Amino acid sequence: MRPGLTPHPLRALLALLALTVLLAACEAEEAAEGEPDEPDEEEPDEAEPDADEPDAEDEAEPDEAEPDEDDEADGASGDHDGESITVWIMQPGSDDLEEMLEGFTADFEEETGADVDLLFQPWPDAHDAFTTAIAGDDMPDVAEMGTTWTPEFGELGVFAEQEDSGDVEYIEALVESGTPEGTPLGAPWYAGARALIYNAEVFDELGLEPPEDWDELVDVGETIQAETDMHAYGVVGAGANHFVLPRVWQAGGEIGEQHDDGTWEATLNEQEGVEAFDEYASLWSEHEFAPDGALNWDVNDAQDAFINEDMAMFEGLGPNLGVVQGEAEDLEVGVAPLPEGPAGNRDTLAGGSHLVRFADSQSPETAQAYIEYLLADERVAEFSEAVGFFPGTIEGIEAMDLDEHGEVFAEMLTDHSRSYPPTAEWGGFEGEALFTDAVQLIMQGDVSAQEALDDVADDMNDAFQE
Repeated sequence: MRPGLTPHPLRALLALLALTVLLAACEAEEAAEGEPDEPDEEEPDEAEPDADEPDAEDEAEPDEAEPDEDDEADGASGDHDGESITVWIMQPGSDDLEEMLEGFTADFEEETGADVDLLFQPWPDAHDAFTTAIAGDDMPDVAEMGTTWTPEFGELGVFAEQEDSGDVEYIEALVESGTPEGTPLGAPWYAGARALIYNAEVFDELGLEPPEDWDELVDVGETIQAETDMHAYGVVGAGANHFVLPRVWQAGGEIGEQHDDGTWEATLNEQEGVEAFDEYASLWSEHEFAPDGALNWDVNDAQDAFINEDMAMFEGLGPNLGVVQGEAEDLEVGVAPLPEGPAGNRDTLAGGSHLVRFADSQSPETAQAYIEYLLADERVAEFSEAVGFFPGTIEGIEAMDLDEHGEVFAEMLTDHSRSYPPTAEWGGFEGEALFTDAVQLIMQGDVSAQEALDDVADDMNDAFQE
């Protein structure tokens, strides 16, 4: 096993945190021993009912108001008076988006009578926050959950099962990642998939078309570097996960395989995976499509280089395009599908979020009603469009009024997106930088792609067998 890799860091941390909580509870109990008991308060005598007042049974029952059909569809039936829930939503990136979610929540409270404590969690701290909350049995009622986290925390049994969505057609990759071991735990909320963002002015001046496959990517990149002072392509080393792993699919391989008995086995060290990692690393080490510092870049660095017109192409999501257009208004930008790999596909990761309900919620019906309220078509469309993503349903995407760039991102999501293996161990792999470490070693020529991926596969299989 590679030094420093812990196959189940979440379980180990949960055990440690749980022990800490238990010890604290024991200390509190010991401190309380020997203290005098508080005297019991006398119960006040119940007042006799006034003979002149009618019994409650004799009072006429008021006519029940017919529920509003729209409220029923939203899950807001107005019968949650006195119920309180806590909701964790990831910080969406702007005050305007937070205000939008706060507005949705205020409307839900007004329509249902419930009280909602809406808290925004920073993405970088959220995983640890969930781990601590679970260990301390202090979880929210509802939470936004990144799609790769749903299987990880779901294995701990902390999520309630989601009901069958009926005829709703969701993005398949979101359903797969939200249904570990065949149990629906995460309700798809919003999603996005990467596309190729390129400098349209440079392409026009050089008479270039967006590359259709890996070979054309190299040809186009070499032309750009020969004819301009720009680097060709945003290779990222430190943030390579979502750029190199989909190439395994594009090469015709799989990252992992689930056997009939439910166990998983790593397969990314087979020929297709080796070819994918080699191809990605060569864009930096052989073709020099990105500067030396790109070894430690993440996507934001590539995005900044593109904005500064130091980079001609990079892979990004809708929000990345939004940042580019906001900071470089005069830059002519094009968006194209990702280049095909040798297997003839453009498969990429469907990133996004689920909404989950925690199983120990004291107000489960209200918690579920809040989820359904946020998932109403008009709210999903408004929020996902504002944040630069798409609704988690095919119908929701088709209802959007998209420009030519949006059409490309939508096509990548609906026709070319997949999910990583929905295993509890996946979060640990990413947290330990298992894949990015391998990419960086290959980029620097320290090891061959085969050697690096054999080590990665060994670490993955050790974790799967725990």
